Amino acid sequence: MKKFCVVLFALVLFTPTVVQAHDAVAPAWLVKRVANGDRCRRLEPAMAAAGLPVTFFTYIAFRESRCRVGAVNARWNKQGKIVWTLNSNGTFDSGVFQINSSWRTKTREVCGGGLDRLLKWDCNLKMAQALYQDGGLHHWGF
Repeated sequence: MKKFCVVLFALVLFTPTVVQAHDAVAPAWLVKRVANGDRCRRLEPAMAAAGLPVTFFTYIAFRESRCRVGAVNARWNKQGKIVWTLNSNGTFDSGVFQINSSWRTKTREVCGGGLDRLLKWDCNLKMAQALYQDGGLHHWGF
């Protein structure tokens, strides 16, 4: 049984296809971008297991963070005050899916802690899943 699980995991991990049945409505431009390499291949099995439309989320992860789990779009001074952020409203985005800091309460609910948890893959994935279930892809501009 253990050998079977290892083989199954390897098949899922190294399967080259991206488009899953549940996200077949991805626009042609997106499918082309993903096919040309704008994707985070190593993260795709976990996205699929979380029920996320892989073609969209692999592209979002690539576009937002270049697949870096610890990506943040802000800088802080030594006192902990934000001195620069890409967002004009003063918020900042964290993790591979660039979850916005305005989701502080939801992050605490989903991940059991503060915004720093968004820099961990498991929390960022769970938050992406929660946001997707709550409002779809519009959180990422789709």
